[in-house]
Amino acid sequence: MKRTLIALLVLALAATSLAASASQGGVTVPVAQEQSVQKALNTMYTKAQLASGKIYVGTGTCLSCHAQAAGFLDTYHPNALRKPMGMYTLQPLKGVLANSLGGAQDDFIMGLDFNTKTGTPFDALKPNAPILSYNAGNDTYWIQLGPSGLKVQVVATWAGMSEGNGQRYMVRIPVSDRSTGSAGIYFAPFAWGGTSYSSNASSWYNGSTPKYTPGIASSALVPLQGQNYLATCSGCHITGIKAVGTTTAGEKFVTPFPAVIVPQNSPDYPDLVGDGKGYLAGIGCESCHGPGSAHVAGNGDITQIINPADITNNQQRSEVCLQCHVQVASAPTKMWGFPYDEVNGKPFIISNPPDPLSQYQVFTGGKWPDGVHYISARIDDFQSSLHFQGSHGIACNDCHNAHRLTANGTNQVRDSITRSGNTYTNTNVDDDSFCMSCHHAPYFVGSYNITAKDIQGWKKSGFEAPIPDKIRAAIESHTHHPYGAANPDGSPRDLGISRCVTCHMAPESGHGDVGGASHTFWPSRPQDTIAFKDTTGLAYGGTGNVNSCASSCHRNQVRMWTDIQIDNSSPNNKFGAGYMNGAATGLANHLVQYFGPGGAWWNTTPAAKPNGK
Repeated sequence: MKRTLIALLVLALAATSLAASASQGGVTVPVAQEQSVQKALNTMYTKAQLASGKIYVGTGTCLSCHAQAAGFLDTYHPNALRKPMGMYTLQPLKGVLANSLGGAQDDFIMGLDFNTKTGTPFDALKPNAPILSYNAGNDTYWIQLGPSGLKVQVVATWAGMSEGNGQRYMVRIPVSDRSTGSAGIYFAPFAWGGTSYSSNASSWYNGSTPKYTPGIASSALVPLQGQNYLATCSGCHITGIKAVGTTTAGEKFVTPFPAVIVPQNSPDYPDLVGDGKGYLAGIGCESCHGPGSAHVAGNGDITQIINPADITNNQQRSEVCLQCHVQVASAPTKMWGFPYDEVNGKPFIISNPPDPLSQYQVFTGGKWPDGVHYISARIDDFQSSLHFQGSHGIACNDCHNAHRLTANGTNQVRDSITRSGNTYTNTNVDDDSFCMSCHHAPYFVGSYNITAKDIQGWKKSGFEAPIPDKIRAAIESHTHHPYGAANPDGSPRDLGISRCVTCHMAPESGHGDVGGASHTFWPSRPQDTIAFKDTTGLAYGGTGNVNSCASSCHRNQVRMWTDIQIDNSSPNNKFGAGYMNGAATGLANHLVQYFGPGGAWWNTTPAAKPNGK
């Protein structure tokens, strides 16, 4: 809350003396001084440029009028890409979190030298292992490849959203032919995993010898382009793309839009270009609403800005999210690691109706052999769901609130829903009331005829309201699992085993481990684990076919059959016959008796399933 209040105060102000010109970039705003946002914009752009509707003005400009949306600043979207600043050391959502030394400050400020440590991922790099440092004089973070090696500045951090969260570091490399350093910024030789480091040394070292040394030219960085953050990721992590290209030396670059207003002491505007200015990093208002310059130039003309809620087709409305929450590259040749129309040379910009995403992106993930569920993806699998394909017309924003944190946590699942003329308050994912706000009658009929009024009455008393017996019984009749009970010692027994999301959003994809929350909403089936047991060569070494019963619970949490051992190495993507002496398929042979053809609980005959996409 403090962050939001400070940001609102600062964002509503601008400098009384705006010496910046269009060539100088954004204005750093002292709290004590005032100036209109419009005047700040006029120092950078002509009236014609602003009226064109092609200029991104930044979240600060938006919030100077739309103060009611200030809760957006507390979400992950605007805070993921940041400038490292010593004043925010070890502060989630703001500062550097790496802290293997367990000190009161991060490892950079503490001067961690991996050459003096043993048992780290960098032992084989000695005596040239990374050395971390911090310059308090100009508030900069540094990594050096050994005592006399190349020293690179950390210009931005990615993630570090909560305590224990991982974080990556992007560096600019000094080169002999560019006074501002490399055109790209590169993933550092390591990442922070929340409790320890992981190594990215193979991109930076040959054995223990650094590949890159002081005095190199930028042409030497061509082999490092796979680690160029600007080329691989930035398009979905910044607010608007001004230009993309490749230097004559072979470095790829992406130019963001400069910030109009940079709040005092804000870490949210790193210098991504190397010219000393702050840029529109993070996912801002205009990432979803489109460039705001014409809206501002038109004194708030609502016809000059996109409101995604006005896009009536649910699949088109979902493009607002699916432009980035997917595993894709640019179309058609995958030159860039984000949506971009290479043929026409333009990034995806939301419109109403929006362009088809196929013009900008090519899927680079992978599916399980069943053709419906995804082994390597983000939220691409939503496109295989009946929510997306069906007649009810469900879009991402029907379930998620993009503008604020909710009582359901950082995934921003709505805690209040209006659907078919009924409003449901205090909707909670963990007690099933969120899903049941839509999925009541006719889904629970007969003696369990759960109606809209039943759900509304249950949740009227609060977010954690105890579940009525009638609704509990209805849920258990569907799940065949206890909703929640007491253990023999009287302690709560609540494993989430009767929760909608446990089965319908089971973990199914990842980079070797299955995780996340499936958005097909169609539980993957034990019968497919059996049918595809001999399949190998899937993404990240996966085998077989996932099933929701195993990936959520029965593989590593609940041992129901003595002939099947618990897989303590799970979560992983190994479901084939060759894994653990066939334990995955053996487990599926038990599970299919309950969820499968002729299943005692859920009969999959006929084997109906949604069309894979």
